[in-house]
Amino acid sequence: MIAGRVQTVPTSSCGRLFDAVSAVLDICLENRYEAEAAMELEAVACTAPHELGTFGFDLSDGEIDFRQTIRDITRAVRNGESIPAISAKFHSTLATAIDAACRAVRDADGIRTVCVSGGSFQNMRLLEETLAVLERSGFEVFFPLEVPANDGGLSLGQAVIANARIRQ
Repeated sequence: MIAGRVQTVPTSSCGRLFDAVSAVLDICLENRYEAEAAMELEAVACTAPHELGTFGFDLSDGEIDFRQTIRDITRAVRNGESIPAISAKFHSTLATAIDAACRAVRDADGIRTVCVSGGSFQNMRLLEETLAVLERSGFEVFFPLEVPANDGGLSLGQAVIANARIRQ
C-alpha cells in the first residue's frame, strides 16, 4: 500500500492507527470483529506500567503526523523492547499528541474546553491518559457517560438532530 501498488482510502480514523500498531507488534493481524486489534493492544498495554515515555510525532500544518511514531515503534521492536512497554508508550503517545493538538487550538483560539468521543475512547487506558494530560494542561474535559462514545452515540445524536428538524 505504501509503495502505491494497492489503492487505499485516506482516513483520519484513530482506529486504523491502532490496527497498524497491533499488526506491527504481531498482536492482531486481522480484525475478526469490530476493534479486535485495538482491544488486544489495550489489553497488552495494561500489563505495563504508566510513565514509560512516548514515541515521536509531528504536529505541523494543523495535523498530527504519526509516521515518526511508527518508525519509533518499529525500531523498538527491532531493539527487543517488550511488547507491553511498546503498547503502553503508544497509548501515551496518542494522549500526548491529543494534548498537543488541543493546546495548539487553545493558543490560536483560546478554547479551553475539550470533548472527547469516538470509538477509540472506549479504550480505558487511552481515555484515562488523555484526561490526565488534558487536565494537567488546564483544559475542562467532557466525555460521554450515558451514551456510547462510538457510533452508537453518533447515531443517537443524528436521531436527535433529525427529530428537531422534523418538528420545525
